[in-house]
Amino acid sequence: QREEKQLEASVDSLISLVAHVKNALQNFIYKLENEYERLTWPSVLDNFGLLSGQLNTINKMLKNEKTPSFRSQVIIPLLLSQKPDDDLTVLTEQRVPVFSHEIVPDYLRTKPDPEVEEQEKQLSTEATRIGPDVAQKQIQALNKMCSNLLEKLNNPREDRDAESA
Repeated sequence: QREEKQLEASVDSLISLVAHVKNALQNFIYKLENEYERLTWPSVLDNFGLLSGQLNTINKMLKNEKTPSFRSQVIIPLLLSQKPDDDLTVLTEQRVPVFSHEIVPDYLRTKPDPEVEEQEKQLSTEATRIGPDVAQKQIQALNKMCSNLLEKLNNPREDRDAESA
């Protein structure tokens, strides 16, 4: 009984936090689509900072020892239907009109797609195959290229400043 109340309170809190993230994302997308002429880089960074802070809050809440583990919870679809469900459509804001046997595996998936899993496996084996010495050389080469690029980008600015003076 007590665990159910804790779980329900955690879910309610999570829903509230996710709603805040959703509103912030909607506002940011609106600004990007409609106010892009007046949008400045600092305001874009502020929006990213806001979203990052909200996601960190959700992460802290999920890692909190008082929050029950959602990993042990099982979701079982009780009703599958081929017909559009108006309540589901409203609840998901027109994203999911039907909860059918075709989409349930995608929405209730707990593991990545097999293709993604295979790509991840290939990348990790490739990463382990590269030795520390080779990795360090690649890092140094990349850092050198970035430094050269930054130098080329900064030099014209210095030349323009000298000409204008």
